Amino acid sequence: MPLHILDRLDHPLWPAARSIYERSFPPHGRKPETLMRRMLERGQALVFVLAENASQERRPSPAAMALAGPGGGGKALIVDYLAVDPTLRGQGIGIRLLDGVERWAAEHASASALVIETEAGGGEENEGRRHFWERAGFVAPDGYAHRYIWVPEPYAAMYRPLPGREADLIPPPSGRQLFRWIEGFHARAYRGFREEE
Repeated sequence: MPLHILDRLDHPLWPAARSIYERSFPPHGRKPETLMRRMLERGQALVFVLAENASQERRPSPAAMALAGPGGGGKALIVDYLAVDPTLRGQGIGIRLLDGVERWAAEHASASALVIETEAGGGEENEGRRHFWERAGFVAPDGYAHRYIWVPEPYAAMYRPLPGREADLIPPPSGRQLFRWIEGFHARAYRGFREEE
């Protein structure tokens, strides 16, 4: 499956990728499309789409998508959202997408790690998500649980060092440090944004 990097949302793959995003995250848990469009226009993020190969009769069909952008002064690539088509889950597609994002970051960014945040509370669904991130090579540096003022559940940050750049992460970042990078990414995205745009 080829990886497509979108720097605009008027790309032909976006409508199907958006459908995967919307089926994977509830409205209150996802960024509005107008905000994502603005982030891409400002160079704050890219959309990565892993698509099944096209045939002569049809265009590539997205299997997974991720929204990611720089954080931590360029030390990290924050993977803000990752979604796999629900009908294709359990086949390793999410990890293949992350591997592609990692290759892109190694070639085109100064980042030393991919960084994510995941729900830290209990429950089978949250445990399943954390297990996915661990299988994908992410580690939680400590037991720090971050609390946002607008959501009740705690979050944990995890990171995946980029091959060959592990020395750039010595000493390893703490959970608090990772959240400073994540919050900086979100602050830049939302700065001056109004929902009605």
